[in-house]
Amino acid sequence: MTAELLADVAVGADAVFTYRVLPPLHSVIQVGHLVWAPLRQRHVQGIVLELYTWGGSLYNPDDPLSPPRLRSDSLNRSNAHPPTLRDLIDIADPDVSLTPAQIRLARWISEYYRVSLYEALSLMLPPGVTRESETSWRATVEGHSATLGALPPGERDVLYLLRRSGEMTERDLRRRLRGSDAELQAIYAALRERGLIERGMILSRARARPRIERLVRLAVSPDEARAALETLARAPRQRALAAYLIDHPEPAPASEALAAAAADTGALRALERRGLVEVIAHEVWRNPLMHISALPDTPPALSPAQQKAWDEIARVIDCLKGSSPNDDTDAVQRRFLLYGVTGSGKTELYLRAIARVLRLGRQALVLTPEIALTTQLVRRFAARFPGRLAVLHSELATGERYDQWRRLRRGDASIAIGSRSAVFAPLPDLGLIIVDEEHEPSYKHDAAPRYHARDVAQRLAAITGSVLILGSATPSVESYAASRTGHLRLLELPDRVAMATGPDGLPYTRRLPLPQVIVVDMRRELAENNRSIFSRALQKALAETLERDEQAILFLNRRGSASFYMCRDCGHVITCPNCSSPLTLHQEASGQPSSDRSASPGLLVCHTCNHRELPPAICPHCWSSRVKSFGIGTQRVVDEIATLFPDARVLRWDRDSVGRKGDHDRLLDQFLHHEADVLVGTQMIAKGLDLPMVGLVGVVVADTGLYLPDFRAGERTFQLLTQVAGRAGRRAEGAKSIIQTYTPEHYAIRAAQEHHYHAFYEEEIAFRRQTGYPPFTRLVRFVYSAGSDVRARRAAESLADEIRVQATKRLTTDWSLIGPAPAFFHVQRNRYRWHLILRAVDPTPLLNALLLPPGWVIDIDPVHVL
Repeated sequence: MTAELLADVAVGADAVFTYRVLPPLHSVIQVGHLVWAPLRQRHVQGIVLELYTWGGSLYNPDDPLSPPRLRSDSLNRSNAHPPTLRDLIDIADPDVSLTPAQIRLARWISEYYRVSLYEALSLMLPPGVTRESETSWRATVEGHSATLGALPPGERDVLYLLRRSGEMTERDLRRRLRGSDAELQAIYAALRERGLIERGMILSRARARPRIERLVRLAVSPDEARAALETLARAPRQRALAAYLIDHPEPAPASEALAAAAADTGALRALERRGLVEVIAHEVWRNPLMHISALPDTPPALSPAQQKAWDEIARVIDCLKGSSPNDDTDAVQRRFLLYGVTGSGKTELYLRAIARVLRLGRQALVLTPEIALTTQLVRRFAARFPGRLAVLHSELATGERYDQWRRLRRGDASIAIGSRSAVFAPLPDLGLIIVDEEHEPSYKHDAAPRYHARDVAQRLAAITGSVLILGSATPSVESYAASRTGHLRLLELPDRVAMATGPDGLPYTRRLPLPQVIVVDMRRELAENNRSIFSRALQKALAETLERDEQAILFLNRRGSASFYMCRDCGHVITCPNCSSPLTLHQEASGQPSSDRSASPGLLVCHTCNHRELPPAICPHCWSSRVKSFGIGTQRVVDEIATLFPDARVLRWDRDSVGRKGDHDRLLDQFLHHEADVLVGTQMIAKGLDLPMVGLVGVVVADTGLYLPDFRAGERTFQLLTQVAGRAGRRAEGAKSIIQTYTPEHYAIRAAQEHHYHAFYEEEIAFRRQTGYPPFTRLVRFVYSAGSDVRARRAAESLADEIRVQATKRLTTDWSLIGPAPAFFHVQRNRYRWHLILRAVDPTPLLNALLLPPGWVIDIDPVHVL
């Protein structure tokens, strides 16, 4: 048997090598396995792309999920005499095997996002399984007996270390010895030629491994064990342990049995040698859902709009039975955009769709944009599907993610729920993909490969023949436009609904009004001498909400205590010494109000590189003492509430207050159990949380981000305002949302006030059509950073010239170039950044013609251009 292997080697391109598979591996190795193979003088890991016997493939070429062949040479398999090949060493982890669909998806990611195939395949692997091999050296028998004094000083030092320490890696030797790498390599070669040392290989330990627990039980019958107790009279610990196991016949953790019997491991080993007990290795699954408690629930009745949407979804899911995964004839029929206002019952349709798919023996994937949303979704899903969930997100420990990945791959779990990276879950029988809050920019990965999870999910649905549901109360302009052109099927839920109980005691679904949205012009507040960050309307509404014992949310798109620190005389803004970003004042890490503000001056923090410094007492530019913070941050809001409403219990929820594992769950539970009256937070509280006691939402400053140099600024503002307003009034009428703004006439704010997505869309799509932005074109952003501003500028100008040359050669007309120009965040971590943006209906031909020099970052379909 022969294997084609994509190796993990940094050669600038994908390296595919052919190896012989020895007979012991024939029955276990699969396409997609992570394996070890020899390459030159070291061992490397790689992924099996194809297996075949010489003269023919082992896999059916008609199988649509069989990965296409990727050849590294021109070998002729029909030849009866295969060439001499090196042997594959072993499978790295028998449980880690990528599915055929994952391999096909990785190929698409590699081509679409312009990354290597191995980078794309690495996204599919569970964390912590990749390992490295290091060259090592050890002394031979002759080396141990050699006279050190007869050797040159460098060789003597190396041999002395190896004789004393045993086998050592070259990295460890380098740390202990003087000399350059070239000099050390010459020493190793000389000693090896003398026969005094020999080369070896040490494999690093995998960070993720199965957790093995030792269980102990009797190896004989209880009667035989009782008879043996008489022979243990002079071994009281062995006798006590044997007696405990007689009374507890079920296998028990060794540590638990030893503690209960007051015995030690020596007693256990002695009993094992006597043949009275046996120790069993047992894997313990690390379960991140152990703390989740959810009572079983009953599906509620559907509203007429829900029922209409559900009938369409159910009909398409039922067509999955017996369909081919690669049947694209009705692909569009399987792709839905579920547009429903906040609180319209989209999640209930998700749950019903999953139940329908599970009955067909298929699996489901649910994506959420934030880890904060995962907990609440998991509770609802656990109530409906106990024991069938697996969770995947970055807050889990490496071992937890490893175990969850393997449960899905084995089919032990039927539903994967997680944030962006969960789209790469190993689901061999996938039938349904749900992308909740599909408009969220957090689905875009900000490091290579710069994929967008929503777009990857659409491709995955096409590969597997799955039903796709994109859900949102504020769909992205691109997705809604796709529904208008027939690329997605639009389902609408125009009404907010809630469960109620009728006079007969039966539950029914009733319609709830959306919260009233009041827009406050802060220019008028300032003109009328209100200097507070809260308008009078917001202060009054907050007081009434607290008096009714309801909860309030105050939303602000800014962490810290202030936006920036500025001199009032010369206007100098304190910026990060490493970046071009203004430093933000953070009063206290906990976010709780301080009783003595003068006791702590706080810290100025850079949100790009985390540089921290004390606020200056005088301006470093003009030496004035009139240096002060300006703007509003979450800490400032918390302190203002403490001043106006000293009895109010306040929680702060932003990235500074959720730095540890479990912080999201803790804050959510505190607020749900009414342990706080007011929740102050940033974007993460505006995304899909169901908070039934909230009667008031206040947007402290709606204009943040509205005038950023980004064509999506208006869309983002509308989405945030509409989403955060939707947190109010989820269970009862009378809720309101107050938006404070300095530009109440902006179309995004007007549309948010009326909960009118269609009005916003018509304004926005007209702007996009006029300016030639997506969905009418596609964007590709190129970013170059260098230690010199001049060097970064020249590199950007050179690439712009090359793009123009290539466009001219190909007579391409439907393209334009924005820039080159300094990036909005021009300096980051002492690196100057220049960028340019290619805008084209189809940029692929131009991208194929470009050979980017090292140092360039390419972002396909960027979600922001800052």
